[in-house]
Amino acid sequence: MSNDLGKASINLKMSDGLKEKIKTRADIRKQTVSKYIRELLSNYFDGSLCKAELDRNEKREYINSTEFLKLIVWIYSKKRSKEFKETTDDLDKFIGTLKKAELHLPKNLASELDKVLFDLIRVKNEASNYSKDYKFADGYSSSPEFNFEILEKYIRDYERPITVPPSLTKNNSLTR
Repeated sequence: MSNDLGKASINLKMSDGLKEKIKTRADIRKQTVSKYIRELLSNYFDGSLCKAELDRNEKREYINSTEFLKLIVWIYSKKRSKEFKETTDDLDKFIGTLKKAELHLPKNLASELDKVLFDLIRVKNEASNYSKDYKFADGYSSSPEFNFEILEKYIRDYERPITVPPSLTKNNSLTR
């Protein structure tokens, strides 16, 4: 957004409801109504207004994909049995899904999923079927253990609604 705030101004009429929504959003961001509207218009014209929404949608598509769900179910199944049963195609699909994690998930969870990725690559490249077992689910000195609590917390908190402070709700004083 440009810092060039010339002397141009625009006056417009709007419904009381729309004005209240704008004021509430500006208050949440601790901005004046004028600054909030200026940023919205600037973001609209430079194309960045919807970028955050597009990024959220891309993240949702990954997290809600069948491939991601299959991966998570498979990871949990390895807590019970580390036995190698997967086909090369299964491994390739899991590896592909894991490689996208860094783009769509928080850093701490992506780092945990890297443990699974490295173990999958190790198992895939293992020459002997005898030594093809997974170590990420319980950890070994050469393979750090996957922290299931980080995944569970992420899933529990996924898209939890933002809480608006009571001071900014309609029943309390919103007008200055």
